[in-house]
Amino acid sequence: MPDDTRAFVHRRPFMFVVTGLAFVFLATAPSHSAEAPPPTVGVTAEREAALLKDVKIPDGFEATIFATPPSVNYPVFVCAAPDGTVYVSSDKNGSLDRAPGRGRVLRARDLDGDGRADEVKLFVANVDSPRGLVWDHDRLYLLHPPHLSAFIDRDGDGVADEEKVLVKNIAFGFKDRPADHSSNGIELGIDGWIYCAIGDFGFMEAEGTDGRKLQLRGGGVVRVRTDGTGLELYSRGTRNILEVLVSPLLDAFARDNTNDGGGWDIRFHHFAGLSEHGYPSLYKNFLGEFIEPLADYGGGSGCGGLFLDEPGFPDGFGHAIYTADWGREWIYRHQITPKGATFSIDQTQFLRAPRVTDLDVDASSRLYVASWKGASFTYVGENVGFLVRLTPKGYVPEALPDFAKASPTELVRLLESPSHRRRLEAQRELVRRGLNEEATRNLMALAKGQSKPLASRVAAIFALKQGLQAESIGRLVELAKDDSVREYAIRALCDRTTELEGVPAEPFLAGLADTNPRVRREAAFAMARLGRTQYAEALTQLLDDVDPVVAHTATQVLKRLSAAEACFSVLDKTGASSAQRVGALRVLQALHKPSVVDGLLARLGQEADSARRWGLLTALCRLYYTDGQWKGDSWGTRPDTSGPYYQAEVWDQTSKIAVGLTDALKRAKGADASFLVSELTRHKVQLDGSVDLIVALAVKDPLLISPAAAQLSRSDRIPVEAIPFLVNAATDDSTADIPRSQAVMALAKTGTPEAVQAILSALSRLAQSKASESDRERRLARDAFLNSPRTELQSELLEKEAAKLNQDISAWADAALLAISNRQNASPEIRDVAKRTLDAGWANPKRRAQILHAMMLGESRVSRDKILEAVNDPDPTVAAAARRTAQVLRLDRGGRRGPQPAASPVIEKLQPAEVVAAVLKTTGDIKLGEELFTRQACVNCHTVTADQPLRGPFLGNIATTYKRAELAEAILLPNKTIAQGFVTQHFELKDGTELDGFVTQEAAEQVTIRNATAQESLIRVKDISKRTKLEKSLMPEGLVANLTVNELAALLDYLEGLVKK
Repeated sequence: MPDDTRAFVHRRPFMFVVTGLAFVFLATAPSHSAEAPPPTVGVTAEREAALLKDVKIPDGFEATIFATPPSVNYPVFVCAAPDGTVYVSSDKNGSLDRAPGRGRVLRARDLDGDGRADEVKLFVANVDSPRGLVWDHDRLYLLHPPHLSAFIDRDGDGVADEEKVLVKNIAFGFKDRPADHSSNGIELGIDGWIYCAIGDFGFMEAEGTDGRKLQLRGGGVVRVRTDGTGLELYSRGTRNILEVLVSPLLDAFARDNTNDGGGWDIRFHHFAGLSEHGYPSLYKNFLGEFIEPLADYGGGSGCGGLFLDEPGFPDGFGHAIYTADWGREWIYRHQITPKGATFSIDQTQFLRAPRVTDLDVDASSRLYVASWKGASFTYVGENVGFLVRLTPKGYVPEALPDFAKASPTELVRLLESPSHRRRLEAQRELVRRGLNEEATRNLMALAKGQSKPLASRVAAIFALKQGLQAESIGRLVELAKDDSVREYAIRALCDRTTELEGVPAEPFLAGLADTNPRVRREAAFAMARLGRTQYAEALTQLLDDVDPVVAHTATQVLKRLSAAEACFSVLDKTGASSAQRVGALRVLQALHKPSVVDGLLARLGQEADSARRWGLLTALCRLYYTDGQWKGDSWGTRPDTSGPYYQAEVWDQTSKIAVGLTDALKRAKGADASFLVSELTRHKVQLDGSVDLIVALAVKDPLLISPAAAQLSRSDRIPVEAIPFLVNAATDDSTADIPRSQAVMALAKTGTPEAVQAILSALSRLAQSKASESDRERRLARDAFLNSPRTELQSELLEKEAAKLNQDISAWADAALLAISNRQNASPEIRDVAKRTLDAGWANPKRRAQILHAMMLGESRVSRDKILEAVNDPDPTVAAAARRTAQVLRLDRGGRRGPQPAASPVIEKLQPAEVVAAVLKTTGDIKLGEELFTRQACVNCHTVTADQPLRGPFLGNIATTYKRAELAEAILLPNKTIAQGFVTQHFELKDGTELDGFVTQEAAEQVTIRNATAQESLIRVKDISKRTKLEKSLMPEGLVANLTVNELAALLDYLEGLVKK
């Protein structure tokens, strides 16, 4: 009997520690709480009609409400057995609570065929954080952080009798964190692997039943056999995927989640073996080193999904991907079109329901959809969620076979069914029984059958592999000669790394040269599993493959094989293409070995060609650091995305690399020097003495202005010798916006008179620029100057420059004085002097106009009242300046057009529920809403466009995830429910300082937070003695109490309108 279906056997007992008591877990009944089975409550016609009003279905389908509370509630994931029995992961904790005993798995059945569940049982009465689940014959595979288990129903009574842990610690448990960004959904492929979707909080040390261990920092796809053996990483570099959608042809997909303004939106991934997808450390600054997503859908909240291949659905619907988006409240249909080794994809709306979380289909084309209606992230009572059943109109399915009684011949014939669910069930039954000669012969005939459906042939190939194990090799080699199924036979040959003895290399070597890019991709992937480094040179031929997925796979495989020698051969080969060299270097830069460092340095010393030298230098820059050892700490929902490592640490070859890079920098000139300085900056390499050397080079060479300014803008230390160079870079007419901005950022760290003088001039120039590509850097330069405490050292200079009334330069001096006067942590004496200076200047009309202009330049919205009062100033110049500033800062209500809204109640006089009900019926003025966004100080903590440096929770696409009522409630009651990533954190530092704030960036060595007054603080991790999450939002209650219902409606309209831009 195959090893993945035989009775569960531990090679050694698992030891678990629970509240200090160790016990051996072999095979026991699942824990049952005292909770009674849920009552099965029939859905009344009235209740069904009411719920169906929230459901929008496509033409050609009909829907029923399958189950509702109290029978079924809090449905996270659903799976359907072939006969339509539905299993539901029910988790009252949601994603943020972590109270034990709130999770369970329910089994729901429709006994009379009316589309509504008549019976609901507690299949598993008590299991924390139930997530993805798959039914297989007599057992339910369930991922329930921290474990993946099989819950077995031996007697078929609808209640699990036994739990077998397949993989322990494949996620963190409640002791460490709640089940958000955790290990999520699972799917069983036709190859017999369970594919697990892992959120980006990862896991420390997962262990399968065969003792195989795995660590994953970040998100990705992990797979394991159904008996818990063979645990392995399949793909990585995703954010928070909730389910892997596996096709009948073993392509895998997922709808990812946005990081809210950080450049990673709802990405749709296609997973090839060993693929890297870039989050969090590569996707921003290291293009080409990861697989691009098939699509980016903007805001939303990706959840579960399904690759559907069933005959009952209309044309265009029966073979497609379906994904649930909780935020957008839609299930989307995706058609895929082959494109080389990957696909192109579209997206159309399919079914709308409140807070959809997952869907699944049975073997009779009945679709089951889970809704999370009535809840958000935590427990809010029992009346949450429901299930919808959707069926194609007029479709009458063929009777479901009795798979257990079917003969082997009948089961093989069932592999030709147009239903994937029936094919899978027939294959599982065959494999469970073991293959006799007749079944083997019939499977081989089906696999060879040129006229048979491809999905049926693939099912037969993997039935042979699973049923015969190593004895399938000869048959699979024969099938690999057939170009119509070659990729699948190649994949099957190396599918199990424990069954490689006797597998010949010839099919894979031939596959590497195949004209079909999918075959080349599978052959490369198989080479990693085969593990024979003697064939690495053949793989290097794919490093410049015309198909980017094939080239990426080859690169990843060569890394896995540590094929340094083969990659050095590429570098030394005269005829190697530039793309091959790039690929070879990407492999080498991932291999932290002394021999690799020595090989790169040796070639750098001999190489005269600039382009070739640049590649060697990049590889050495990458090898300067390695990724540090993870100790289980979380990077939160806003990890540092600058890369290339999240936790960069030196290693035993760093000093040798430093010598080589320093020598190269000393010798470099012109474009070579510019390139190396840019790479040092991109890789965050700080060489001893490099800043001084870079400055010396930049003074002589204009080509180095931009990279040198970039390097210095990131440097903690600005040498005195660098200031003249930076002053020149900041003020020279020929300097472009971005290096000018970077020069300002560097100069702001010095606080010298010449630096401040140059900054005033530079900001004047930058303020006149309209180049959109430099907008972000211009904002960063402005903020670096206005927020720098060192600016206070030159307060007298600022006062003198402001008094000159020298147009923009003087206005920027006033902007700095305004910033100092409003800075809480400024020196009290200097702050008071700045206030007195501004108050005295306000008496002079010319200075008053200048100060108003400074308020606009520095976006000083705290001066709102003063600006609006000045709109009516008797001096026309002052009044014009005030109107201009009010307009730019969106404070001017006089510019509104159209009729004024009728008087409406003030919010503080109403109950929150009354306000929500009122704004749902009220249409507001978007222009007014934009003004209110500023007036109510929302801009202090929120940004709305991706080009703005992040201040706090990003609201540019918030309305795709939260509907109008939820937005209104979140504004009115900010402490009621706080989503992960929006939580206020409290820091106690070793010096006694205490800080509260919202984390805007989490790096390995420092945390950036922003407080309620929009002040930013950098906290070194080593200085933190205690860190806790607060139950209170940073946003104060009563923020909009002084507004009317019409005004709140306007603010909501503004937020909703951002999504449409």
